[in-house]
Amino acid sequence: MADSGSAVGLSATATSSVSLGCQDASCSANVGKPSANCHVFDIVKSGMLIPVQTLVEQNGISILSVRDDKGHTPAHWTCLAGHTAVLRYMIENKVPIDEPSNNDLGAKPVHWACVNGHIAIVDILSQAGVDLDTVDNKNCTPLIVAAQYGQTMLAGYLMGKGARLQLTDKDGDNALHWASFKGHNELMRLLIYSGFNPKQKDNYGQTVLHLACINGNLQAVKDLCEQDGVEVDQADNNGKTPLMLAIGRKHDSLISYLKKEIKNKNSLLPRIDCWSIIFGPPGNTKAALIFFLVAVVLWGYPMYLIKCLPVTWNDLQVFHVLFMCTNVIMWICLYHSNSIDPGFLPRNIPEYDLAIKQVAHFDEWKQGQNPLSRLCHTCRTVRPLRAKHCRVCNRCVREFDHHCPYIHNCVGYYNRAYFLAFLCTLMVLAVLSAYFMYNVVFYVQSDWLTTIGTCQLAFFSIMISVVFFMSALHFSHYVLSIEGMPWYRIDFVLGLILCVLFYVIVMCLGESAIFQAAKNITTNERINRKRYEYLKDGKGAFYNPFDRGIRLNFLEFLHLKPSQTEEEVQLLGIHTV
Repeated sequence: MADSGSAVGLSATATSSVSLGCQDASCSANVGKPSANCHVFDIVKSGMLIPVQTLVEQNGISILSVRDDKGHTPAHWTCLAGHTAVLRYMIENKVPIDEPSNNDLGAKPVHWACVNGHIAIVDILSQAGVDLDTVDNKNCTPLIVAAQYGQTMLAGYLMGKGARLQLTDKDGDNALHWASFKGHNELMRLLIYSGFNPKQKDNYGQTVLHLACINGNLQAVKDLCEQDGVEVDQADNNGKTPLMLAIGRKHDSLISYLKKEIKNKNSLLPRIDCWSIIFGPPGNTKAALIFFLVAVVLWGYPMYLIKCLPVTWNDLQVFHVLFMCTNVIMWICLYHSNSIDPGFLPRNIPEYDLAIKQVAHFDEWKQGQNPLSRLCHTCRTVRPLRAKHCRVCNRCVREFDHHCPYIHNCVGYYNRAYFLAFLCTLMVLAVLSAYFMYNVVFYVQSDWLTTIGTCQLAFFSIMISVVFFMSALHFSHYVLSIEGMPWYRIDFVLGLILCVLFYVIVMCLGESAIFQAAKNITTNERINRKRYEYLKDGKGAFYNPFDRGIRLNFLEFLHLKPSQTEEEVQLLGIHTV
């Protein structure tokens, strides 16, 4: 990829044209009496329809077909500035609106409209018969130009109108290549979701990852490395890998990240770090859920039935019955938390396309507000209040709380009650397990495996690695102990620490979920409260408009009372956009 493309050159041309103004020969020949050709471009750039009509009445409609000294037509400047009324007037009077500039780039008015993301202009041109896949002299389509300038909404509109995704410029770069090279992360995700192949090479043998490394955008590189099949160490035609390109441009954060990725992908062992152990590997994987099931079914229950139940049943029958009943409830809640639709919003809805078309008609743009902030360009949907796009599921979720790897699902509007019940059962099981541990250790004097086994019934993957490691130590007798003093046994002490850690984690998660339900706030909102305007009062301080008191909050959480509407929230004086 060259460092400048059609749109880059177009921008430079447009800038120079604006600064130079019209230099028509007839203007310089008539000092004091500038020609109509000189005035037409100033009038068109102003966007005022009446002066344009007056100019046509005085000079004829052909005045709108002249070219400036750079070879651009009035239609080019009209589309660049986004003057819809003037463009409609041109179309009504049969003025050419699809002619290329008389220069090396040969861009057409629709390309100029894409530079500034004028969706309304592109829509008018499309209705007038302009091909949305038309190319300039460098084979850049409107979609490629939109990608060069990071016009995400326009790109979504063009793809919705059927723009061809496989088209490339003369260097073999498509819209995704350009979005990556320019560092437009949101647009990258939209294009990948829409069908662009992140592994596709251009004429220089460079993939999207190569271009992201040239730009130095760490988040873009992370997003690409999470895509299936993307090769981190693939070389281009010059033998340069993404890491080499990052090193050559001294992008230190990229260098560190890529080295870790290459090491992990070349290793036969899975990546092991604190985050991966606790929450499983990145991406939409069932690893954490499988860990949980294996730990409970193949380790926890056998230890409970073999080691704990026989020696404590007579004295603790009531607690064992409670323990078994709670387990049944836990499995029911886990099943529903995993299988129920958390509140996925429909994709590709007509309201999205309508909102995209109307982007130029919002007065809020002039006031610095973004009336389209609720549009999700990946799902092509309009998000209601409190909804958010989950990057793991790649779907927008109503009243999104978080994505939980242990249920392999998002926690949202429809499954949040089951998830809370799941956590509550874990809390009860944690207390019972601790009580069983106390009785087994201090009354029965069983070994430490019993202690851990009774605590596996609500168990996180961080424990599995430690348990298997300590089990190996135990069965190989690689332990240090002092006879009659179990507190000095290393395996016993670590096992006890493990159980305490499990107890603390479960209690913290459960209490946090209960607190959030009582306050009617989601995990996402609590963590990102500074980002959401609807969670701020008039002075910018945190304010929760959904908190109606503990009783009403729980009733709403359990779907026993309807949620507040956006109109009700607005009545509280909160900006919801």
